This record gives sequence, C-alpha cells and structure tokens, in this order.
Amino acid sequence: MLLFDLINGAKNRISHVSNYLRSNTTGAVSYFVNLLAFGAAWLIFPIESPVFQKLKRSRDFYFPQINFHRLRPLDSVRAFIQLIFLMLFASSKEETALRQSKNSHFSTFFLFRWTVMAAKKANRFVRRVSERLSKSLVSEKADAPELGEAAGKISLVKKIFVGFLLLVGLFLYVLCVTQPFSLDEQIIFLLILGTIALTLFQAHTRLTLLMLIVISVIVSSRYIWWRYTETVNPNSYTSVIFTWLLILAETYAFIVMLLGYFQVCWVLDRKPAPMPKDPSQWPTVDIFIPTYNEPLDVVKPTVYAALCQDWDKSKLNVHILDDGSRKEFEDFAAEVGAHYIKREKHNHAKAGNINHAMSITNGEFIAIFDCDHVPVRTFLQKTMGWFIKDPKVALVQTPHHFYSQDPFEKNLHLKDDVPNENSLFHDFIQKGNDTWNATMFCGSCAIMRRKALEEVGGIAVETVTEDAHTSLKLNRRGWSSAFLSTPLSAGLSTETLAAHIGQRIRWARGMVQIFRLDNPLFGKGLSIPQRLCFLNAMIHFLHGLPRIIFLIAPLPFLFANVYVIYASAIAIFVYLVPHMVHSTMTTYAIHRGYRFPFVSALYETILSWYIFVPTLVALISPHKGKFNVTAKGGVIDKAYLDWAVSKPYLLLLSLNMLGFLIGIYRMVGASSYEVMMILINLGWIAYNLVILFAAMAVCVESVQKRKFPRIAFKTPVMLKVGEKNISARLAAFSQKDCVITINPQDIPFFEPNQEITMTFGTKHHPGYSFHCVVDAVFDKGVLEVIVRQDTRVEEMHYVSATFGTPDIWIQKQSEVKPYGMLSGARALLQMAKLGAISFANYSSNSVGWFFKSVSWCVREVISFIPRFPEFRQDSKNSPFEDPEHTQLMR
Repeated sequence: MLLFDLINGAKNRISHVSNYLRSNTTGAVSYFVNLLAFGAAWLIFPIESPVFQKLKRSRDFYFPQINFHRLRPLDSVRAFIQLIFLMLFASSKEETALRQSKNSHFSTFFLFRWTVMAAKKANRFVRRVSERLSKSLVSEKADAPELGEAAGKISLVKKIFVGFLLLVGLFLYVLCVTQPFSLDEQIIFLLILGTIALTLFQAHTRLTLLMLIVISVIVSSRYIWWRYTETVNPNSYTSVIFTWLLILAETYAFIVMLLGYFQVCWVLDRKPAPMPKDPSQWPTVDIFIPTYNEPLDVVKPTVYAALCQDWDKSKLNVHILDDGSRKEFEDFAAEVGAHYIKREKHNHAKAGNINHAMSITNGEFIAIFDCDHVPVRTFLQKTMGWFIKDPKVALVQTPHHFYSQDPFEKNLHLKDDVPNENSLFHDFIQKGNDTWNATMFCGSCAIMRRKALEEVGGIAVETVTEDAHTSLKLNRRGWSSAFLSTPLSAGLSTETLAAHIGQRIRWARGMVQIFRLDNPLFGKGLSIPQRLCFLNAMIHFLHGLPRIIFLIAPLPFLFANVYVIYASAIAIFVYLVPHMVHSTMTTYAIHRGYRFPFVSALYETILSWYIFVPTLVALISPHKGKFNVTAKGGVIDKAYLDWAVSKPYLLLLSLNMLGFLIGIYRMVGASSYEVMMILINLGWIAYNLVILFAAMAVCVESVQKRKFPRIAFKTPVMLKVGEKNISARLAAFSQKDCVITINPQDIPFFEPNQEITMTFGTKHHPGYSFHCVVDAVFDKGVLEVIVRQDTRVEEMHYVSATFGTPDIWIQKQSEVKPYGMLSGARALLQMAKLGAISFANYSSNSVGWFFKSVSWCVREVISFIPRFPEFRQDSKNSPFEDPEHTQLMR
C-alpha cells in the first residue's frame, strides 16, 4: 500500500512539473537547478497534495526566505544553510509558537525536529552550567556603587594582594601574546579559545562577560603583535608607507577597544535615592533653559514642563536664558511666570550664557535643559535624592533621549524598537563611567551643585564642548558625580544629515581640544580609572583618519600590487579573522540591547570624512574653532539626495568599485597563491561597498512635513461626543494633535470637523480635559484629532498631561529590542540595497541600470542569510518601519 502511494505521488508530481514548465518557460531553470536537492522529498511528500498543504505554515515558519510556490535558483543552498542554523541556534520559543498553530504537523519532519531539539537542549545545558558557575563565584547582587565607594577604603594588605595578582596576570598575558606559534599551533590555540568563547557566550552573566573580554583581548593582542613583528613590508618606500598607515590605524582601533572594554566591564545601574518626606527640607533649585535662535514653539514645552515640576513652588525658579534678546520670549516668560534673563555681551556662547545667569541667581542647585529637552514632572524628585544622600556629589546626569528620529533612523526608515546609536553612550557607557566616578556632564538634562560649580569657575569656556570639560574639572577638584539610567526627559533630534554632521563636528573638535589643553592623563586629582574613561571619550573622535584608511586599504594591492599586510593568505586568514570574530562577538555581548549590530560602522563612516580635518586642526591648534548652534524644529517638503554631503562617499565608492573590477580581472590567469590574496582583498572591498552604499541611503533625506513630530505613547483617554462617553486609547501625540484608537463599532459616532472633548485618564481617575476637533476618521478605528489650546494655561496642562507624564520615556525605552547579529547583518545589507536603489533613482538613466543591478545582487545575498523562524506574514522581526506606521507618524 505504501509503495502504491509513493508511485502514485511520483506520477502526480511529474505530471504537475511537466504542465508547469510547459506554461512557464522562465521557471524551467529554477526547477532544474533545485531538482536534485528537493526531488526526493517531493516524490515522497507531493507539495500539491492536501496532506502536504497542511504543512504550509510549518514550512514557511522554518524557511521564511524561501517561497515554495516560486522556487528560485540556489534555493537548495538557502534551505541547507537555514537547516544548519536552526539545528544550532533555534530557540524553544519558535517551536512553542509553531505548536500553537492549527496547521502544524511535526510528525513529517521527525528527524529534523529531534535534531533541533537535541541541539537546543545542549545549548540550554551549557547556559545552565555557565550561570551556576558565575553565581557561585560572583554575587550577582554586587552593587557597583559599593565597588566604587570601597575602592578608596581597601586595606594595604588587600592592595598588595591585588597588585600581586595584576602582576601575575600581566606576566601571563605578555607570555600568551608573544609566544611564537606555527600556523598549526595558532589554529589549535584559536580553536580552544573559540570553543570556550562560544560556551561563555550562552550565559549572560558578569563573570562570563569578563572572561569573553579576556579572550578577545588575547586574540586581538596576538594579532597586533603579529602585525608589528612579522608583516611589515620592507620592499619599497611605498610599501612601508601603506603598511605603517594600516598598522597605526589598527593600533588606534585596538587601543579604543581596550579602553571601551575597561569602561563598561562592570556597569552600575544606579536608581533614584529617596527624598525627605518633609518638603520643607528640600533645597532651592534654579532651572536654566538657554536659547539662542530657536523658535518659541520649540522652547514652549520645555518651559511649561519646568514650571509643572512636582516641587515646592517657593523653592523653584525657572529662567529662560535668551542669548538672542527677543521681545517675544520676554513677553512669553512674563505671561507664564518664568524669569527672563538676557545679557549685553554674548561671549563664550552657551557656557557664557549660563555663567552670566549664575551671577544673578542664588539657588542651591542648578538644573540645565537645552531649550528642546522636555523633562517629566518628577524630574527633580528623581534626581535630587543623591545630592542629599551624598554631599560630595556635584553632578547628577540623566540620559539624553529624543522623541523625533535622527537622520539615520528617519532616512533608513528604522523602527522605534531599534536601539539608537546615540543611546549607546547615554544609556550604557555612562553606567560604566558611573562605576568609576567619571560620569560626564552632557550639557542638558542634568543638575549641578552651585557650590561645586562656583569652585571650578562656572561652566568651562576654554573649549566648545563645555559640558565634558566642566565634569573633568569637577572630578579634578575631588567632587563626585552620578548617573541615573532612568530616562526623565527627551528632546528634538537634528532633522537633516548635514545638521547632524555639523553637531558631531563640534563635539569632535571640542573633545580633542580638551585632550590638548587639559589632558586627563596628566595633572592632579584624577584616579587611574577616571583618566582612562575621559581619555577614551576624547580619542574616540579621532576615528576619522583610521576609518578612511580601512576603506581604502585593499586598493594598493589591487591597483599596484603593494602588500599592506606582508604575509601569506593563510596567515592573514588565521590571525585577522579570529581577531574580527572575537571582537565583534564580545562587543555584541557587551552592547546587547543598546546597539544595532554592525550598523555602528555606518555611523563612523558617515562622520569620518567630515571630522578628520577639524580634529586634526584641533590637535595642532586647539584654540581655533567656534561654537555652532544646532538648528532644530524644521520640515522637509520632499525627498532628495544631498549631493553636497554625499561627495566623499561617492569618491570612496567609486574607488572601491574600480578596485573590485580590477580584482576580478586579475583573477583570470593568476596563480593559486595570488588568487587567495585577491579573494581576501575582494572580500574586504565587498564589505566596504556595503558600508558605502548604506551611507548613500542615509544621504537621501526623507520627507518630514510635520513641524511637530508625533510621539508614540499609549495611555487611556475618555472621549465625550455629545452626551455619550467612549473609552479610547491614545496612540501618539504631538504639540498640536493626537492619534487615538477606538473600538471599530464606535466609528459611526465620529465624523470629520466634529467637536469632541478628550479627557486623559479613565472614567474613575480623570485628568486634564481638552476641546478637540476630529481631523480624520479611519476604518480601522483610528482618529486624528486637533487639540485646541486657546490659553497659556491650556498649553501648560497639555504639556503636563503628555510630555510631563512620569513614565512616558520609560515606556518608549522598554520597547527597544535586542536585535541579534544576523538581524544586524541582514539589515546592513538591506540598507546597502536601499542606497543602490536611491542612486538609481537620483542618477541619470545611463548609470541607473548599473545601480539597479547592484541592488538586485545585494537582495540575492541577503536571501542566503539564515533567520530565526517566523511566519512570512509576520514582520515583527524586521527592523524597518511598515508603510502604515510611517504615514501615521509623519
């Protein structure tokens, strides 16, 4: 009976294939390429049969990159790569989700299923053992403030013991790095370290993270030692120049990696300290809101939120520091009850503005907010507790969050749940700084003790990054600092890439100025960890030249046969690849959830060309350069490619594409040794091209017609239509309008231009109420309403009910997802594809076809990257926005 079914199924299958190929000639090639790989399975399990159709969801779930109804060439290779990936990395949650599907039938794939389950059980066992080992050796409840506070109280015996351990560790490290190995011994050594690292990678504990860092440092150190001792090309002056340029660039990257590892090897997640229950014991606070040329609409929410602080009003003074001396701002301050401060001389920009305000105010503490950074109502209550708990604390800094997308997020159409590159420093690295009492003042969203600030002469004016320099001065005087990881405010990002680059140029120039004028490595008052933390923050902005070197390093060999790494292909592979793999894996383990994997290289590439000259000038002549104000609050009427900004990337892109074509040409008739060297350089260029094409995608400015960005925020509201009360939910808001979701059955009660009343909160716990006008009604139960704010009081109440809600930015932060390394790699390729398409759209027709073919090639490469199981219609795992969300928010 079974044999009869098999024969009958084979006949039906052959008949179907014949009919399909006769009617679709273009599909013939795809079927014949995949026939050998899928033929046996199709004979036993005919896809067209009703039984196999029930497995459709299972099939799509496990192989989301393959369309089984329109097979393409090399789909068998895609299926094989996905199968191996699932066996090694698939987690139990995907299997559970599929079990709940109505059409899932696992019995057919019993062998595959058992293999996957065995691999997953092995992974869970490794993770369990690693976690138990970590907990037995290191208390996970250890608190970093205790670590920092106890650092100065260690007894002499313990210091000697720790010093002895460090000397022994240093000796073993040097021995491990400098020990000469043959290639076979190096491979065995790396296999051992790689196996240990993969095992440790399964457990997310502090101990395993420290061990991953140690392994990464050893592997990378051996690579750098090998580069200095065995790969210098002495054949010609040209070879020596290119070789040493690359070695120095790699050394810089290695030093930054070491400092970065140290900075965040043990992060402190500090929580707010309680305030005295009696408000009469609370100190007086001056809130400074400096402004220069920003429009009043941008400044209003910040002033209103400052005035609405949950603080004794007799001990709170809000000051608008207007360096533009505008009558409109003076009148506004008088209307809302804020103080207005202007000055005759406008020297030293923002720092001078704040110092002038300090001379005519007298609050015990000074809170500083950029004019677009809006604090929640509980900002002061959350932050002031640490000043009262520790009289040596001079600074409490909170994260910088942004409620509008920056040019990278906007132009690449990234979702809100993608980690923002800016948040890596403000949400994570600052926690590491706090461990070593080296929290940096970021110019806004912070409170400072007036006594400490006056002791160092006010805000630093010697450099254009007055904030970081001020915190360095405070630490030199022995004052402590603290960082609260709770997001308590948010502001506007730069609208265009050009403005974003201009802002970063100022930061880069200022940090290098501090490096020259007040180098943290020298002078009194700083501990060694503080010196290293400040040093890393400063030399990080010197990445311009090294990044450019990495983008052109393969070209000398392809253009002129100049070896920049004077070694055999196998030696390069054995030393270079493990260095890159371990550093990437360790960095991902450290930054998991705070950085989008692989995309950080794109940020550095965008900035490298533009910060190279300013940082070089600052190194040579640190007193040159001026403070530039970042423009915010604009609109973009239509999409366009910023050719002026993109010129450097076009040049680098052209050079790399030319090198790639020359490499392909040189492979014809080359020896086997030369082919291997060419392939290594072609792989390097391919990576550069992906980065540069993605950079071109960032240069295409997306449309942003809303002057006031919409902010996603979910909270209950009540809508009153006539005499009827309807429960609804706020989905998003801006300064002028709201997006509200309602039950679809309530849609008939609403129509455009209808006046309604919106009350924040629920029927039993109502809040502020506002008169609104319905602007649009959508079929899916979505309303757009314009909020009427006819008086200053109504404007203030609206800001308090929206921007000032205590958990609003915490809610936004909780939506960020820890995207995996494969998701990051796939997203980077999709960005490169987007860049090629943008080139095709904005270039002439004569070259447009070339970039369209490049985007097709990138799309095909993306299809080979394995994925975690997902149903094809489920796009939640994609980091890119869906069109409906984009249209709604913009």
